[in-house]
Amino acid sequence: MANKYFNPNGDAILDEKLYGSHPSGFVDFNRPKYKWSVNLYDLMNANTWFPSEVNTANEKKAFDALSDNEKEIYKLTFAQLSFNDSAQEEYLSDFRSLATNKLVKSTLTLQMMQEVNHSKSYAVLLDAAGNSSEVFDLYKTNDALRRKNERIADQFARYISLGENSADKMLLSAMASVNLEGIYFLLGFSYIYVLGDKVPGARDMIKFISRDELNTHLPLFANIFKTLQKENKIDSKVIDKTYEMIQEAVDIELEYGKYLINNFPIMGLHEELITNTVHNYANDRLRKIGLEPIFAGTADETYLQKLVSKHLAMNDVKQNFFETNVTNYAKNSISFDDF
Repeated sequence: MANKYFNPNGDAILDEKLYGSHPSGFVDFNRPKYKWSVNLYDLMNANTWFPSEVNTANEKKAFDALSDNEKEIYKLTFAQLSFNDSAQEEYLSDFRSLATNKLVKSTLTLQMMQEVNHSKSYAVLLDAAGNSSEVFDLYKTNDALRRKNERIADQFARYISLGENSADKMLLSAMASVNLEGIYFLLGFSYIYVLGDKVPGARDMIKFISRDELNTHLPLFANIFKTLQKENKIDSKVIDKTYEMIQEAVDIELEYGKYLINNFPIMGLHEELITNTVHNYANDRLRKIGLEPIFAGTADETYLQKLVSKHLAMNDVKQNFFETNVTNYAKNSISFDDF
C-alpha cells in the first residue's frame, strides 16, 4: 500500500518532476534529475559555518563608538535582517511540502538549517553588542520596520495554499523567495559593509550570511523558478504577476531604505544611490530567472553593489552565479571537474 513515505509504484528517480510527481520515497544523490540541486546541496555543505567562528569579543566597544545615526542604522538593519531569516525558515517548511522531487526537498531542508543558523548568528552578535532585546523588539515601536516586515510576510503568505496547490502558485511562491534572497537582504548587507571596520564582528558575520544567501539560496530558487516554468504550462498572466511581485519588492525595499538614510543620514548614502542599487539588483534577478528587466537602473555597479561583491569574494569563492558551475568550494578549496 502506497503512502507518502514509501510508494513502490511511484515515479522513477529520473522522472521525479519538481511539481506534480509521485515519488517512490527515496533520495538518490547519484541520479539527480536536476544537476543543480545536488551541486547546490554540496556547495551548501562545503560552506557550513557557525557563529562561534566570528570574533565578536569587541562588538560592544565597537558599537558604543559609533555615532548616534550609525547606531540606529546598525540596530534597524539587524532588526530587519533577523526577521528576513526567521520568516524564510518558516516559509521554506511550507514551500518544501509543495515540491515532489526528493532531492530538491533535501536541498530545501539544508537551506532551512542554514536560515536557523543565521538567526542564531544574529542572537550571538547582538548579545555581544549588548542590545539584543532592544533590537529584536524594535518592530513593536518602529512603524517603518513593522510595515516592511508585514509586507514581506504578506507576499510570502499570498501564494502558499497547502490545500489548493498548483504549478502557477508554486512559481509565484518561488518568486517571493527570489525577492527575499535577491532584494530585501542586499541593502542591509551593504549598510553593514559601509560601517565596515568600525564594526568588524558585524561585518564578518554578514560576510558568512551573504555568502549563503547569494551563492546558494538565491541560485536555488532561481533554478526552481526556471524549472517550474519549463516543466509546466505557465499562463502569461502568471508571469505578469511575477513582474508585479518584483515591483512590489522594489517598492518595499526603497521605502525602508529611504526611511533609514533620511532619518539617520550617514556619509556616502543618498536616495539616488539607494534607488539605482535596488533597480540594478531587481533587473539582474529578472535576467537570471529568464525574464526581461524593467527598471531604470545604471549600466555599472553602484558603490553599494561593489561593496557587496567585494565581500562576497571572501575565501576565494569561484562559481557561475546562477548555474552553479563551481570551480572550487569556498571553505575547503575542493575542486570539482564535473560541474
